[in-house]
Amino acid sequence: MKRIIIERKKNQVQLSFNPLFYKSYFIDAAIQDFSKICDAKKMDDMLLLEPKTDIDVETLGYEFYNYVLCLSKN
Repeated sequence: MKRIIIERKKNQVQLSFNPLFYKSYFIDAAIQDFSKICDAKKMDDMLLLEPKTDIDVETLGYEFYNYVLCLSKN
């Protein structure tokens, strides 16, 4: 299962997080922290991000994922 799916034509990125490693409150905190950069929609075990700025969707996806990882490690 891919954790990050880039959809350039739709200008979206889909992320999935393993709930054993990534607690939902870390994901929610990242959504709040990224709120000026992108819109986020939670759907079951998936998160859909759409950039609000001219950031590349691939960069957005990987930066968001890394940010959640950093939140969970602190």
